[in-house]
Parts: sequence; C-alpha cells; structure tokens
Amino acid sequence: MKKTFLSSCFMNKTVAMGFLASAMLLGGCSSQPEKSPEELVELDSSTPSELTSYTETVDLDIEWRSKLGNGPGSKNYRLRPVVQDDVIYAADFSGNVYSIDLESGSTNWSVSFEDDITSGVTVVGDQLFVATIAGEFFALSTKDGSQLWSQQLSSESVSPAAFDEEQVYIRTIDGKLVALARENGEQRWSYSSALPLLTVHGTSSALVVDDLVLTGFANGKVMAFDRVAGLPRWDVRIAIPEGRSELERLVDVDSAPVMVDDVIYATSYHGKISSLNIQGQTGWQSESSSYFSPAYAIGNLYVAEANDVVIAYDSYNGAKVWTQPALVGRDIGAPATIENYIAVADFEGYVHLLSQIDGEVAGRIRLRPNPIHMTLPNKTQLVNWQKLRGRDFGIRSTLMPTDKGLLVYTNIGELFLLSLDIEE
Repeated sequence: MKKTFLSSCFMNKTVAMGFLASAMLLGGCSSQPEKSPEELVELDSSTPSELTSYTETVDLDIEWRSKLGNGPGSKNYRLRPVVQDDVIYAADFSGNVYSIDLESGSTNWSVSFEDDITSGVTVVGDQLFVATIAGEFFALSTKDGSQLWSQQLSSESVSPAAFDEEQVYIRTIDGKLVALARENGEQRWSYSSALPLLTVHGTSSALVVDDLVLTGFANGKVMAFDRVAGLPRWDVRIAIPEGRSELERLVDVDSAPVMVDDVIYATSYHGKISSLNIQGQTGWQSESSSYFSPAYAIGNLYVAEANDVVIAYDSYNGAKVWTQPALVGRDIGAPATIENYIAVADFEGYVHLLSQIDGEVAGRIRLRPNPIHMTLPNKTQLVNWQKLRGRDFGIRSTLMPTDKGLLVYTNIGELFLLSLDIEE
C-alpha cells in the first residue's frame, strides 16, 4: 500500500498513515501510452502487485556493499548519499556521517551525533551539511568530519540543503525557508509560509538559479526569492486544493524544482507537472500527482506518480510519451537516470531499470540483507537465511547515479554500488 506520511500543524507531530489505496490496471501491464493512470482501480492493500515478466537487456551486479548503521526503517526519511571527487558522503538515520571510497566501499572516516539525522547529505567544496531531528543544522569538514559550526533551526529539516557561493538554504517542516552564511552559520534571512491544517510529511529542497532561490510549499505554490534580501520575487500555483476532506485537499510541493536548459520543472501532489521560465511564467502544465522531482534525459521528463505509475513527458510541450504501470502497488521512490535507463526502487528492496525510450522493464535486482546463518547441519544458505521480523527491507532513499554505477541506500542501512552490464 502506498503510504503518505502526514503532519498536522495543530498537533505539531508526524503521523504515519496509509490512506492512499494501491492500484492496479484493469488489463495487462503494457507500457503503451493508451493506458493512463485514470484506468487504475483500487487494490487490496494486503496484496502487493506481482512482478511482471520482462526481457532482460541489462544485468545489475553488486560491486560492493557496506553497512551504515540501522537505516531509517519504516520512518519516512530519504537520506541520500552524494559523491564528490570519487568520495561518497553519506548519513545514517541513527546519527552517523561517513566518508567512503567510491571504488572500494571502504570507510575513510565517520563521526557520530547524539540525535538522529533527518536531512542530508549536501556537499560543496570542503563543507558537508546535515540536520538532526532536534532541528540542529551542522557544517562539517569533508576532510575528517570535524564540526565547523552549527545553528539551531525552528524545527527539523527533512530535505537536503541548497547552496551558493556564500549561503546555504534550508527548508524546515514548519514551513520556513532559511538562509545561513556558509562561513559561520549566521542567519541572513528567513521566510515563513502558512501551513494548511494537514500536510504531507516532507519539504521541497531549494533550487538556486542566478540571483534567485526557488522552492515549493505545502500550499501548492512554487516561490522565488531574492538570494541576498530573501524577499519574494514571484510565485506560481501548480496545485489547487479541491475536495471536502483535508486529505483530498493536500497539494504539497515536496519535490525540488529542477532546471534544464533554462527551463524550470516542478511537480506537486494532487496537482500538475509544470514548466516555468526564470521570470515565473508558465510554459505548459499537465495533470500529475507526485512526491518526487522529475528526472531528465533525451528530451523527456520521467515522473514517478503517487500511484506508482511511471510516466515520460515531453519536456518541450508536456505531452505523454509513454506510461508504465507495471510497478503499481510497489511503493516506488524517486526516479534516477543512468546510462540509457531510468532506475526506481520499491518497498521489497528491488531496483528496476526501465528503458528511457519506451518504458519497458529492462533489468531488475533484489537487494537482500546479508544471510543470517543458524549453523544448522546439511542446510543450504537459502534455508539458513532467516527474515528479520519487523524489519523494513525496502528502499526509500533517493538513488544516486555515479560514473562507477548506481548507489543505493536501503531502509535497513546497507549501501550498495551496482554496476550495469548491458547485453549486446
């Protein structure tokens, strides 16, 4: 079942609810464009969608794996690893930050915090930024993890920070955008938006473009601010609250805007995918509902919809190029482009590769935890492997393409580097 994690501004706490029913197509699992999300019907949430057969054209192989803490489990945090100069910087929900060699997976250094880490990692130059569940924002040295400075925020941050030459920009779950000086963490300015009664538990990262910083809010708007003064320059509504209940009226823009060739693209929940120019003028809009930013390749925008349908949109005019419903009900995460494929991960720990051309499934791998041996005589490893009851074996973290392969961080805290072996 697709879970939507909600925050109430009255209760001031996070509530995890599975209120959206998973869905399946009435007929087949074709990726042909005549199948649309509107043809989906409700599916019993206790019955996950079965994996469809496919023609394998690319193998996914595990180059190395490394255990990083306990992972977020079922908590709705999407801690992404980042890469700079063949070094991975990663954070674990239980409060650890790591520097890891991309080639070998060996740890260069690690540091620990008293509180859980909820946001990160952002790396620029010799600075690394993370935030904790207690609302503290830290700048660390990429050399050894030593603390450069810290700043107390008004609430926790659950999305990676953005930056420019002088400032770092942080979104907090109480509806604020804050600008801090990169040199010492001093607050330069902040903006507060009014929160609806109920919001999705998440925030949009900011996007820095020229002299502006852009971000989305829970009211369905994308706003642009002057980077120096923090004053609003323009806003565009890409989702309108509709319906009788607060659940139906959720219109959060939780995905970070992305920019391709001077065009800005943004998605919203219960709203649209929109193209904008730097002045905030709308180019095109198409009906869409997504928690995630689109991925871009070969002139297309690839969106993982809230109902787990993957759709390719023409970036020029917003027309649907293809629709792939084969992963409906599998609670997929944000799409990432690598080689000629789109990679998405699901609630059972599968990583799926889809063709960028037509959306057909081209490869798949399941990332299980290391086997647990019971030392039973005359038993195979498969029999000795036991499921850890109550553990979440899925993948919620954003997938990270690199020139060595695809980085995947699982909900139980394992980091994988996957290579692609494309069949001739």
